[in-house]
Amino acid sequence: MNQYEVFEVTISGMEPGDDWVNVDVNAVFEINGKEYVRKGYYAGNGSYKANFLPKETGILRYQVSGLVAAVGEEKVEPAAEGRHGLVRAVGTKFEYEDGTKYLPFGTTVYALLHQEQELVNQTMQTMQEAPFNKIRFCVFPKFFDFNRNEPKVFAFEKNEDGNWNVNRPCMAFWDELEYRISQFDKMNIQVDLILFHPYDHWGFMHLTREECFIYLEYMTRRLSAYPNLWWSLANEYDQMADFDLERWEDIATFLRNQDGYGHLLSNHNFVIPWDFSNPDITHVCLQTSDAQEIPLLIKKYGKPVMYDEMGYEGNIPYGWGNLSAFEMVNRFWKTMCYGGYATHGETYMEKMNDDQVLWWSKGGVLRGESPARIRFLRELMESFPGTPQVYQPENGLKIESQEQLKEQLAKNIPGFSDNLVFICMIKLNEEQFKHMLKFFTQPILHVGDEVYLQYFGDMCTIYGSIELPNNYKYKVEIIDVWEMTRTIAAEHVNGKVEIVLPGKPGIAMLATME
Repeated sequence: MNQYEVFEVTISGMEPGDDWVNVDVNAVFEINGKEYVRKGYYAGNGSYKANFLPKETGILRYQVSGLVAAVGEEKVEPAAEGRHGLVRAVGTKFEYEDGTKYLPFGTTVYALLHQEQELVNQTMQTMQEAPFNKIRFCVFPKFFDFNRNEPKVFAFEKNEDGNWNVNRPCMAFWDELEYRISQFDKMNIQVDLILFHPYDHWGFMHLTREECFIYLEYMTRRLSAYPNLWWSLANEYDQMADFDLERWEDIATFLRNQDGYGHLLSNHNFVIPWDFSNPDITHVCLQTSDAQEIPLLIKKYGKPVMYDEMGYEGNIPYGWGNLSAFEMVNRFWKTMCYGGYATHGETYMEKMNDDQVLWWSKGGVLRGESPARIRFLRELMESFPGTPQVYQPENGLKIESQEQLKEQLAKNIPGFSDNLVFICMIKLNEEQFKHMLKFFTQPILHVGDEVYLQYFGDMCTIYGSIELPNNYKYKVEIIDVWEMTRTIAAEHVNGKVEIVLPGKPGIAMLATME
């Protein structure tokens, strides 16, 4: 076996009785003198398993005790090509455990698991060829417009009274979930698994507090060893009236303590953003398209900012579901050039019929024009020598007031828009100043002194300017984000450079060190 791949111990035994979750199966894994304790789980048909994710090479020894017993060892070889371990939040960016950079380009298929196998397989094939390296989907089925189909299996079996028995996982469901996570792992696609949501008529949104933790106990025992897994507490947590804030916080703490590996963890909102200062939360996750807010969020939380729902490219009669393809691409570029990360969605219907296969929930095939342009953006960003971050012309000084801004303008530091002078001409309180500052600061991404990227978004300007370091020479290109073209506009330049632009939306300017 290889480093960063799931190691699974399987032992046969007697069926555990009424409780299939809290089974007494404990495993100790030892590698290079370090011990790790993991809980095993019941997998059905008299089979028990214990999983482990080795993060280093060497001889892995294991001992399983409790209802079943086993001992053994396995040699862990170096990671296969393309395998890098879990994705971590490192400051305000993401990277794999081995230090390799990771730039998330996500999509959403909420009810992926609850479709007919033929459709699920078609979705998996689409993902194999799509530009996305992250996908969001739900554990529980979805009941909403264009989503009225009844799944064949659910996460739990039912009692005789018709209520869900969370102590009795439905093994057919969990086998399918685990299989799909494993498939995505082989594709190097991260799975952002949504644990709860309010679009429900089966009763999952009304699970009691105790039932929630029984469900999560089985979840973490069975799935935590997968390296491509993220925990999303909910989709639109603030619409779930039965869950109070304390329960959400306790769920976050439970996951951080129980999963054993430190998977990424966040929570998704409808109206009320989650408190991302919570120490159990690894990154900001928001339903919004306000890219100009990203620098303030980065500054406030010091964590990566992910816009996981910015609207959907499509043609359904809802404002959130009929963005043009250009607007989806535009929002991706804006979000990334303000220092955040973005998630795609698609909602195309072919006729006036509620029984539609829309990618956003059921999957199938992608019909829109934005994925090709998102691939273009991803390839560009991944070509850079490091992770792009928002350029800070104040060289680390946090501008908190008009007085500080005046001091920096007086020093004539590169990177400030001339329009910032306007902010110094009127008296503003702290909130007014921060609000106005974000509208007058043009975002520039950079990778050290090697790369500078500026996106003009909706603007139709006929020229743009950028201030480049004087001690290097640069090539400047004009990028058309829709046509996916790169045109050299200047070479061997530095200092303040003015470039003639096409005067249309969707134009970026890229400067790379020669």
